[in-house]
Amino acid sequence: MRVVMVGPYPEPGDAITGGVERVIDTLLPELSRHLDLTLVVPGASRDLETKAHGVPVVYLQRGPGTGALRYWTSDAARLKRAVDRFRPELVHLQGSAGVGRKLRTKRVLTIHGFAHRDILVSARGQRWGSTTRRLASRLVECVEADARARSKNIILINPYVRDVLPDVATAKTFDIPNALDPVFCALTSMASERQRNSIVSIGRVGPLKNTLGMLRIAARVMNEYPSATLRICGSTIDDAYYQACRTFANSEGIGDRVHWLGNVSAADLASTLDTASCLLVNSLQENAPMAIAEANARGVPAVSAKKFGMQYMITPGENGFFFLDDDINDQTSVLQAALLHDWDRSRISREARHKYDLKQIVEQTVSAYQQIIAT
Repeated sequence: MRVVMVGPYPEPGDAITGGVERVIDTLLPELSRHLDLTLVVPGASRDLETKAHGVPVVYLQRGPGTGALRYWTSDAARLKRAVDRFRPELVHLQGSAGVGRKLRTKRVLTIHGFAHRDILVSARGQRWGSTTRRLASRLVECVEADARARSKNIILINPYVRDVLPDVATAKTFDIPNALDPVFCALTSMASERQRNSIVSIGRVGPLKNTLGMLRIAARVMNEYPSATLRICGSTIDDAYYQACRTFANSEGIGDRVHWLGNVSAADLASTLDTASCLLVNSLQENAPMAIAEANARGVPAVSAKKFGMQYMITPGENGFFFLDDDINDQTSVLQAALLHDWDRSRISREARHKYDLKQIVEQTVSAYQQIIAT
């Protein structure tokens, strides 16, 4: 079975910085045991062919212009030429449907997020101005809807996708969550060294993850508990926003207890989680954040709003808590309760490792491939 996977992946020498990149990196070695697999990466800085985990990786140089216009036009045309060269039985699009709109090969799409919504709240979108931002969002929404209809086969990583995109009901769907990197499932003896009142945030520092809003909640708790700390794991995508976050932390008197760890490897993130009390999520837009799966796999409960895909990932009192509303006083109280709660961390870890088990998910994915090809 010849399969071409299409999605974002770091160029040689660069680190993994996003959730979709990590998902692809996790799947590559295990999927390649079952099929003839090639990864194609559109929108790269240059044309390049190399290998990752023994899997051929083909980078396609991005076309001219802004991404919202380029990815479904010039980048899509370049992708079609590359795919035609490999003559696969199936193409697996990871994230963007639009980049595959010119393909004539059977394909399946995994929806990781909602680009049209991200544009409205992301750092990139903020630079465009409100009118341009709304127009770009509407354009991407239409392009993605049309491309999803052409795909006909969709992998849903979270039930929330059905809430946002009712049109997926017209496609053949497969409910398959994202798989955990095996490093998060490795046994550890670090649990006995878990720190009290240690809060962790995972995600790129910027408006989309609402880092500043997350800091406001954490600051209330940290001022209540002088021993409390906050570790922020994620690359910085907007320097002005990052500086605003640092300024706020210093103004609250917690600057010395907020640790900016930057983009960390999966192994370092697992080690950070092993000493954490809870994960704090306060994003303005999400689908199914891998940060919650990764934290749970290390026995760390998550605290978030009952929104987006988080509402399907957290069971209050078992693997986390929900904020009741957007009031800062309520959010502070819920985070405090999470720090004081007697969590069954072994159970949290055991259930997450089973739900997001790599081999199980790869078997489901290969089965989906076989069904689509046979149809």
